[in-house]
Amino acid sequence: MRKGFTFVEILITLAITAVFFVPMMQLFSGAVYSVAVSEEKVTAVNLARWEMERVKNLNITKTGLKKAGDLWTPELSEPPFEINNNRWRVLRRIKPESDPLEVSVEVYKSEDLKTPLASVVTLIEDNIWI
Repeated sequence: MRKGFTFVEILITLAITAVFFVPMMQLFSGAVYSVAVSEEKVTAVNLARWEMERVKNLNITKTGLKKAGDLWTPELSEPPFEINNNRWRVLRRIKPESDPLEVSVEVYKSEDLKTPLASVVTLIEDNIWI
């Protein structure tokens, strides 16, 4: 009667384990990448919402917003926001010919100011309180 495993049995067990282990590791690395991309998107959307809330809370008339024009936050001469190990810039665009006034907010990574990661748009109309 034999006790223990032979070398061939151990090799077969290791081969079967490797066949299942490699795809699991690929799945894990894909999940880590997806989490990083999702974190960037969530940060960008939250920055866009933050800037849009700032615009709404300024209580500026449509004329005032038109005069203010497009605006980078922070200004391009200043260092960008550093959030979640990334550098961010927010651009508020005003479409002066629209009625009601169209205001869009775009969020960029400071390394690529040509491709926005998130954008939100709203329409602004003057409120008259009586």
